[in-house]
Amino acid sequence: MMLSISPASTAQLPQTTCRANAAGDGWICETTTAGAAASPIPAPPRGGIDRAESGNPPVASPESVEPVAEIETVVEPGPDQTSVRTDPDTTPATDNRDAGEDTAGAKPTPLEFATGAFAAGDDLDWVPREAMSEAQQEALPANCCGAFVDPSGIERNPENNPENAETRFRTSAGIRQISTGLITVDGDIVVQQGYRRIQNNDTTTIDRAENTVLMQGNVVFREPDVLLRGSSAFINNDEGISRIENAQYVIHDLGIHGTAGSIVYTSESGLISIENGEFSRCEPDNGFWHIEAASIVLDQERGRGYARSARLEIKNVPVFYYPFTLQFPLGDERISGFLAPSTGSTRSGGFDFELPYYLNLAPNYDATISPRIISDRGILTSTEFRYLSRRSMNTLNLSFLGSDDLFDPATVNVPGSDSPATADRWFLGYEHFGNFGRNWSTFVDYNGVSDEDYFYDLGSNGLNATSRTHLNRLGRLNFRSDYLRGDIRVQRVQIIDPLFTEGGLATPYDRLPQLNFESDAYLAGGFRVGLSGQITAFDRNLNEDLFTTTRIDNGALVTGERVNLEPALSWSLEAPGWFLRADAKYMYSAYTLQDQAIGSVDDPDFGVAVYSFDSGLIFERSMSRAYTQTLEPRVFYLFSEFEDQDQLPLFDTSELNFSFSQLFRDDRFSGGDRVADADQVSIAITSRILDALGRERARVSVGQIRYFQDRRVTMRSPSQTFTPRYSTLSSSSALAAEFAYSFSDSWQLNADVQWNQDSQEIEEGSFALRYHRDASHLLNLSYRFRGLALNPNLPVFNAGIDTRIKQTDLSGVWPLSKNWKLLGRWNYDHSNSRNLESFAGIEFSNCCATIRLIGREWVDEDELFLPNIEPNRGIFVQFTLIGLGNITGGNVSSLLRDGIWGFREPYYE
Repeated sequence: MMLSISPASTAQLPQTTCRANAAGDGWICETTTAGAAASPIPAPPRGGIDRAESGNPPVASPESVEPVAEIETVVEPGPDQTSVRTDPDTTPATDNRDAGEDTAGAKPTPLEFATGAFAAGDDLDWVPREAMSEAQQEALPANCCGAFVDPSGIERNPENNPENAETRFRTSAGIRQISTGLITVDGDIVVQQGYRRIQNNDTTTIDRAENTVLMQGNVVFREPDVLLRGSSAFINNDEGISRIENAQYVIHDLGIHGTAGSIVYTSESGLISIENGEFSRCEPDNGFWHIEAASIVLDQERGRGYARSARLEIKNVPVFYYPFTLQFPLGDERISGFLAPSTGSTRSGGFDFELPYYLNLAPNYDATISPRIISDRGILTSTEFRYLSRRSMNTLNLSFLGSDDLFDPATVNVPGSDSPATADRWFLGYEHFGNFGRNWSTFVDYNGVSDEDYFYDLGSNGLNATSRTHLNRLGRLNFRSDYLRGDIRVQRVQIIDPLFTEGGLATPYDRLPQLNFESDAYLAGGFRVGLSGQITAFDRNLNEDLFTTTRIDNGALVTGERVNLEPALSWSLEAPGWFLRADAKYMYSAYTLQDQAIGSVDDPDFGVAVYSFDSGLIFERSMSRAYTQTLEPRVFYLFSEFEDQDQLPLFDTSELNFSFSQLFRDDRFSGGDRVADADQVSIAITSRILDALGRERARVSVGQIRYFQDRRVTMRSPSQTFTPRYSTLSSSSALAAEFAYSFSDSWQLNADVQWNQDSQEIEEGSFALRYHRDASHLLNLSYRFRGLALNPNLPVFNAGIDTRIKQTDLSGVWPLSKNWKLLGRWNYDHSNSRNLESFAGIEFSNCCATIRLIGREWVDEDELFLPNIEPNRGIFVQFTLIGLGNITGGNVSSLLRDGIWGFREPYYE
């Protein structure tokens, strides 16, 4: 690293540049003045100042040397006398190139020294925001007023490694050669070895034989992204160790700085050992927090720090003391130690405190143990273990709470009760990703809980913002090649949705197993041929006590195997401004059933041919300001034969929601038990406005399906009668429209609506207005409406609950000043006049700390269909020290990220 030298200096004074000779037993020195050639330094006698009889002065003062022609003076002391060899044809050596570069043959250039005691370096390379470039300011967080910037711009590389570079120095002061390889300089000096530079303004002793430098004065030591300052320094270049006394230090790329009684810096490993010092990542004039310790070791290579007998002070007030060795992160590297605790309080659990401990067991596996105290329930212990091998990645989660104190057998099944279904609460989760060879991969996702209320009661310290209704238990083996793709899987689902009765008719089928495959190939003339298929064994365990004999006779307990085959032929022709596409496929299904409905066959099958034709045009016209408007009409025709499927079971099929994209699908069902009949045409038109760069600034789309015959295939089966979600008798679908508009790069408007022309009312619609200037300026306003029931085939616990959706969602982040922000969300259910979730909070942040206080009120999703339910309430605090992590309230970040669209943490994303 190059030393930063202040420009104000005595450039007109003579300057001496010295380097070791080729033999390593002497020095080659030269003197330059402004506008003068190099001058040789008279060779002192052997023995230096102790050889007064030599007649040569012990001090070779540059001021006393008359300029002469360029020569090279080599000091090679002999046994009893001084031997001086001059070579007029040799170009003087100097150091006017980058650190570590071979400068032989270059002309000497003047060196400018700082005045006084190097006062210009007292800022420790701190650059205020107003002095930064525009690019630097954009990269700087808004609440920071500056950053540490390495002024040299030099990087480490093999060419400038100090281990392979010779020692050189430049000075404008007097030089004394004490012995063969020992030189003392009184005054300003810069010593350089490769990318390492040391600057001093008082006394410097350079020992060529030992390859050491001893300095007394105002010492400045630099390497790439490292600055050390002190009153004295000892540098051992062979061992790469530098010791600075009464020191200050900066690590530029990490923003770390502090003071110390002494610092030992090891260049090869990047270790900085601090004795009786402090550590902080705050701005130099911001003493918000720092760590004081008897010793601190900063390991840049491993990205961690170690502090012994450490004391954390906030605003110079001690808040934490640790008498042993405390580890803390310097960057994103993993280290063992306590993670951010989470603290909160909820109505259904009381005071809630969790303190995770992270174990970095090896580079490829680790563990986190998280004891958690819930005052009204007991102690929950959770463990996460992660293992990464050459071929797989695995994560295991275990949690257990024995004898929940809120368990009450008398109120277990009472709606609104805080009692769980079981006293012992537990969770098991395992996830696996694997790759084996070029074509094979594996995936496992297994989850299980003790009861359906586990995630609502214990999910995340009262901050659970994600609903869970089904837990997946899946194992899959995948195969991928250029012409064949497939997998074989086994899958079972645990229902924890209160809308469904465990063991009831809505229990999903297990796939034990399921084989999927598909293959396709391109032919000449735009044709493509493909074949896909599925072979599945469906099974499930139902509680027969829940069903009447009639329901059982109608096939409530049916299981079996199903084979689906789908050969397809497609053709497409596309060109700028238009496209044509045609598809033809045959969808065949065959069953082997057990416990099917009385009167139905045990091996039914059916086949349906499906044809579609898709066409579109794209017109463009130029607008002002280099904008372009498009007009894109599209026609999609679909014909699908009718086959009576009412006597077939429903293993994995459901009806899709209607939307604008549904205009161009070839089936209105998902799954393999139903193939919709169709004779219809979809007509749609889209117009876009594109800017000069081709970015979409506005879009409006309108479309509708016209039916030429009624739909006869429904979700009806022998065991269940499903009410169609949408009319099967109307001659047209709802009119579907979408609208998007970008007012600017920050403002966006999106809306969609489905208008039923028969009933003259809106069936579904949504509206979202978003403002996203940056992470500190977010506003989101949305409204969602669904006039249809949530699902006409689901049970509703109470007739007093309106299942139609009429919800407003308002959220945002907005700064009050550089350091203060408001955060909040309000999600309101207009159908039932209640808050689904609302929280409000305030945040204080600067360049080194963030503090958040959040108050929240919410309704758990397992209580959405219970009228007059008392909502949950909680207050949560998050305290984050930049560089140390969350001190408390780590889960608040998850709440904000899930509740406020566009929210992200500035430091830990």
